[in-house]
Amino acid sequence: MGHSALEHEAMAALIIAPSFEAVRDVYLLAHDRLGEDAGIATVEFRINSARHDTDRHFAACSTTGKRIEMAPEGADLPLETLTAILCHEFGHASDFLHPGRWEMVGRDRPAVWLAANVSDEKKTATQRRWLNRTDDEIEFWADAIAYSVTGKRVGYCGPCLVQCFDGVPRPRGLR
Repeated sequence: MGHSALEHEAMAALIIAPSFEAVRDVYLLAHDRLGEDAGIATVEFRINSARHDTDRHFAACSTTGKRIEMAPEGADLPLETLTAILCHEFGHASDFLHPGRWEMVGRDRPAVWLAANVSDEKKTATQRRWLNRTDDEIEFWADAIAYSVTGKRVGYCGPCLVQCFDGVPRPRGLR
């Protein structure tokens, strides 16, 4: 007998939730070291079958940074791939919860957290850059934040170019 969609989603949540919590804990420690923990502890996790709308899509973060959704198919991914995807999505969460606090210094380099005592000019310039990012830059930012927080570079692997550790830098225009 087959499982209903609801049972499938519940089983996927049981498999994915420990990885979600582990990655969140890494981000919590990093934010604590930065002196900024607001929001990361409250990021919600949801299973949403609509997230697997193409071969390479498994997850998304709300633009508020308050919720990460993952397709139930994420439970079938290798642990390292699942972890890389979650690190990327938490990169978005941190970025959206702390607008303009992360500075992108290079596509293949860790992002830098702007200290509270940085000059007003620097804050203004970073905020302006943050507000005017392209879709590609938003994705590059998430990878750079993940790199800064975890010490591991998120790259893209396989025929679908899904997140992994190492791999190639995210190509422009990848959706």
